[in-house]
Amino acid sequence: MPSKRRYHIKGTNDFIVLSAIFFFLCLWAVKDAWYPSAKVLKRHPLESVATFQAAGAVDKLHVAEGDPITEDQLLASLRRDRLGVEMEEAKAAYTAARDAFYLLRSKGDAADPAERVAAEERMNATLGKVNELKVQMDATDVLAPGKGVVKQIKVAPFTMVEKGDVACVIDPKDHFYLFNKSLAVFSFFAFWLFLALHVLAR
Repeated sequence: MPSKRRYHIKGTNDFIVLSAIFFFLCLWAVKDAWYPSAKVLKRHPLESVATFQAAGAVDKLHVAEGDPITEDQLLASLRRDRLGVEMEEAKAAYTAARDAFYLLRSKGDAADPAERVAAEERMNATLGKVNELKVQMDATDVLAPGKGVVKQIKVAPFTMVEKGDVACVIDPKDHFYLFNKSLAVFSFFAFWLFLALHVLAR
């Protein structure tokens, strides 16, 4: 009766080494995919929020739940009727102050120096008011902090909000967690595969 044949594969220890590598890779992937640390969550947040930068009444929502969005896309805006009127008045005042200043400057030495200095100060003050109102108007728009999908809308048109209130909750659609979950599954099966090959090849 012929003796039982055994197959000895050179380098079979490589299989147990690969099995160990995939075992620890699986543990690492599981930790980052299902139990992320605070550092990982900071770099790859599970969700982000878009907040109002000013108080007021919601004028319009520019997106709906489930919509894909890009960075700095307009999500919502506040009513700014009063700011619009103030901006037009400020622009008109700046235009008048600028024209008065350039008229005095065009006269050269014939213009009163003190009057010209006062005109320049008025021009700068009205320009400062225009810039200040522009900042306030920009603050009435809620922009997306990054790419993703609108997960939840927290406000409705005509509702009153305060500065810092959440307008939308956003799913960043970060592939980091999906990649790690896939890696965990792949590493799990690779671990058992190489472990089985090691046992069978001994």
